[in-house]
Amino acid sequence: MKNFFHSHKSPVSVILAIIIAGGIYFYSRIQISLFPEITFPKIKVIADNGEQPVDKMMISVTRPLENAIKQIPDLKVIRSTTSRGTCEISAFLNWDADINVNQQMLESRINQIKNDLPVSVRIEIEKMNPSILPVMGFTLESNKKTPIELNLIANYIVKPYLSQVEGVSSVRIIGGKTKEYWLVLNQQKMSTIGVTPEIIDSLLKQTNFITSNGFLSDYRRLYLTITDAGIYNKNDIENVVVKNDGKRIVTLKDIANVQVSEKIEYTKINANGKQALLVAILKQPDANLIDLSDRVEAKLQGLEKTLPKDVHLIPYYKIGRAHV
Repeated sequence: MKNFFHSHKSPVSVILAIIIAGGIYFYSRIQISLFPEITFPKIKVIADNGEQPVDKMMISVTRPLENAIKQIPDLKVIRSTTSRGTCEISAFLNWDADINVNQQMLESRINQIKNDLPVSVRIEIEKMNPSILPVMGFTLESNKKTPIELNLIANYIVKPYLSQVEGVSSVRIIGGKTKEYWLVLNQQKMSTIGVTPEIIDSLLKQTNFITSNGFLSDYRRLYLTITDAGIYNKNDIENVVVKNDGKRIVTLKDIANVQVSEKIEYTKINANGKQALLVAILKQPDANLIDLSDRVEAKLQGLEKTLPKDVHLIPYYKIGRAHV
């Protein structure tokens, strides 16, 4: 054997060199992830309908969705949880089921019954795999900005900026506050002019719109005309016409007090002793986690220059080369 390696040292060296080169090449191409890319035979349906009570949510949303899910093949068990304005339904399938085909069939069934569901309900359908879990997390903090302002910064600056990174599937914003306009109605004034809360609700729905009126041609130019009846601030709401009988115009501020307030939220996040928001980054299924982390870090350097001086993104969960 010793003479064999001595007499064939050149071919053996070539073979070893090829094996080493191949190993280096495939090592550089290997995908690195926090969890293995395994798709479990489980589909989750999440429905949101604002602040609807639990009993009505169960009857109008949860049960119709459960009946639709029961009609897909390879189904084993359905488990659902219903709370105020929200329901989560998990459909467990057989291990040999084609999860992609079953998800498409489930989406088709839910689309068929959408007319039977409340108009305001929002439905999300996801198959269970590690890609739906965040791989990086940051807190958006400020000493001067309000939770409403932080929410606007997160959704209109941070989220679009980080969504540009290659390998990022989505950026989720958790927490914060949303600005709302509250109407405190004066019942005595409303009864005097014969206006009910239902009439005001209908007027606001009919007023807040932007529509196209078509094109006008003039002097070889084509003009697009639109009707802008949008409501953008407190003054616009106060000047909504409630009643016009030809003698007097009654606006909303004549019968109600318009207040700017925070939307009631049931999720509150504190970081470093003050209110903050969470920014969670989700990766695409085939993305390399280490490369994604490097791209996000590079992108954050430009994002810090864009944010206001007193607003900072602080990592609380991060995967990088130093953690491998």
